[in-house]
Amino acid sequence: MEQVKKEKSLSLERVLGIIARHGAIIGICCVLIVFQIIEPRFMKIDNILGVLNSSTLLIVMTFGMTMVMAVRGIDLSIAQVADAAGVVAAMLILSGKSFVVAILGAMLFGLIIGIINAVLISYLGVPAIIGTLGMMFIVRSIELTLTNGAQPQILFTLPAVRVKKFFFIGQGSMGPVSVLIALTILIIIVMYFTKERSVFGRHMDAICGNVKTSLLAGINVRRVFAATFIISSLLAAMAGVMLVSRSGNAVPRGVETYLTDCFVAVYIGTLVSARNKFNIIGSVIGALFVGFISNFITLMGMGIAYKNIFNGVFIILAVALGVLKSKVNS
Repeated sequence: MEQVKKEKSLSLERVLGIIARHGAIIGICCVLIVFQIIEPRFMKIDNILGVLNSSTLLIVMTFGMTMVMAVRGIDLSIAQVADAAGVVAAMLILSGKSFVVAILGAMLFGLIIGIINAVLISYLGVPAIIGTLGMMFIVRSIELTLTNGAQPQILFTLPAVRVKKFFFIGQGSMGPVSVLIALTILIIIVMYFTKERSVFGRHMDAICGNVKTSLLAGINVRRVFAATFIISSLLAAMAGVMLVSRSGNAVPRGVETYLTDCFVAVYIGTLVSARNKFNIIGSVIGALFVGFISNFITLMGMGIAYKNIFNGVFIILAVALGVLKSKVNS
């Protein structure tokens, strides 16, 4: 009798171990299968390619949030920076500037915001959640002032000669692959080696593990912490440029909903790691999953309220599975 109980206990532990180690991937696959059963158009090639193309923006933004959260920080301004950077790029195009100047202007805007965040949080000691929340409101006000109260900056009505090169980023293709996807793959490679295969990435992991130990080991914690906020804002600005190039217009406050999507993608991404680690590949998987959820909601004709429900559910599940995995590993 006792032997049977022991065997049942071992079997339960094995099941819990499998769920803890591979629960995220299993869960994602199950959800996608259910979506396909409900909506047969979901897994069609054209729809999948459309999701991949539209998810590129979220992937890039998610990388920024991943870098900040990997050192125990948070960046609530990331979506607003992307929004405003897109507006800056669009306004420069509308004023007659070249696409190079427009892109550089947007990236410079992101760099400035990133540096301010870095100084406030890393060197002046302002809590990240307060500093970036304040920056979010400041950037939003700047954006609304520039656009005279949230007037859309429309580019697709301009002569093709003026916008052709700028639109190539978001609407062009290189053979069967869109430029957006090719650019995102390049960013994935760069971010993977930056986060997972560099000294800087190892310093980030050390800070996430124990800040005091990192200081004793000679790591410049302030500098690493500051760098993640600069990278976050630069990636946000890049995402803003990609979005405007893809849509042909810049709508103030149009990217704000991406903030929640970033959180969901990052948390889901941690479950792919054996140690609940913030990682680049996991963030890609998380962002794609969020993209498929949004696509399913669109196909079903459901509103933003349903998307928020899905996001809330998956954040809770991600945290719960993370806790379960930690207990099993310990």
